Amino acid sequence: MPLVLPLVGAWGLAAVLAFLDGRKKAVAGLAVVGMVGVLGASLALLPAALHGPVPEVVAGGWPVGMGIRLRADALSVLFCVVTNAVLAGALLCELLEGISTRSFPALVLFLAAGLNGAFLTADAFNFYVFFELSMGAAFALASYGRGASALRAGFTFVVVNLMGSVLFLTAVVMLYQATGTLDMGGIAEWVASPHTRRLEVPGALLLSAFGVKLGLFPFHFWAPAVYRGVSTSIAAIFAGALVNIGSYALVRLGAGVLGDTLAHGAEVLAVLGGASLVYGSLLALARQVPAETLAYASIAQAGYLFAALGLGPGPGVAAAVLLALSGSLDKAVLFLAMGLPGTRSRAAFAAAAFSSAGLPLSLGFLAKTELLRAALLGERWWLAGFVVLSSVLSLVALARTFQRLYWAEARAREAHDGAASGVVLALALVGWGWACGPSRCSR
Repeated sequence: MPLVLPLVGAWGLAAVLAFLDGRKKAVAGLAVVGMVGVLGASLALLPAALHGPVPEVVAGGWPVGMGIRLRADALSVLFCVVTNAVLAGALLCELLEGISTRSFPALVLFLAAGLNGAFLTADAFNFYVFFELSMGAAFALASYGRGASALRAGFTFVVVNLMGSVLFLTAVVMLYQATGTLDMGGIAEWVASPHTRRLEVPGALLLSAFGVKLGLFPFHFWAPAVYRGVSTSIAAIFAGALVNIGSYALVRLGAGVLGDTLAHGAEVLAVLGGASLVYGSLLALARQVPAETLAYASIAQAGYLFAALGLGPGPGVAAAVLLALSGSLDKAVLFLAMGLPGTRSRAAFAAAAFSSAGLPLSLGFLAKTELLRAALLGERWWLAGFVVLSSVLSLVALARTFQRLYWAEARAREAHDGAASGVVLALALVGWGWACGPSRCSR
């Protein structure tokens, strides 16, 4: 069944790799080939997801409403494709630079299985199960590397994300208690029907849980320490792939399932998002360490997502999806390029920085244009001003980081390009190619 290939393929290969030494080139190469295959399986779902009929299956042959439903609509598949592309790029870069622990390839595949399962499931509790599978792999990856800094980063990451998991599970239990179903479609139908019970409390818990996961201000306290303490490849996986589970959940559960509840808190979301994007950009500008600059840029990225959702359905949700996908690619490339010398890594960093700041012809430009359009249509003039201010601050902060990484150090100017820098540049060009595709350039 093509629908389950991204999930079953990643899970099966991860189970095999768990017994092998990932430091060996052959084993790591097998992991990369498998990850590329998972990406290919995700891409194979795109035509049906975009043009229909949408692939759907109920596990175990149970009737709809009783069995766990898997569904590959456009939103699910787009997140699968971008996430798997980031994981494949990060895994290949780590292979080319040298894997230091035997479990790294297996953990990346386990993470891919959890994330793909979360994107493809249409059941709220099953989403939580895949969510925890992803977090289990992420907990192990957070301590990947040597030294006390990696252990501190891993401990901080585990503690904070366990708090978010408790909030999420509590929200899922409350949703089931109120609606009598865990199927996302069933919950959405219950919300749309006349009733007296309200879902503000589970909705607030969901937003808080994923605000913690994404590092939204004021839940951001863990992000700088973690991104500074882990290796660049792990930071790229966290900022470019793992963060997508929070972004997807906010769009799917917030806008798609609990739309009425989200509308009641639209003003709060817009204010929190605006505060986070300005705060993150200001702190990014003030930092001297490149990893901290990118960490605060990720906090600003979470603010863009919340601000877009605060603008309501339609343009706001479309902007949120574009912001999540463009931010995923941009942050992954920025972190990967940060750890590599050479001309190609400079070009990749510059391309991702321009997209992150929203310069024309980039995917980030399309996303921020959609956000500005939604803000102006909703007469949120102050939010549009915050978006422009944050974009300018982000451009300056990333330009200063580029200078520190590639101009201030003589070794960066003298170093030759490695194969990994070519992978990062290719990943950077994916977003630009997507933004400048024929369908968009003809507009």
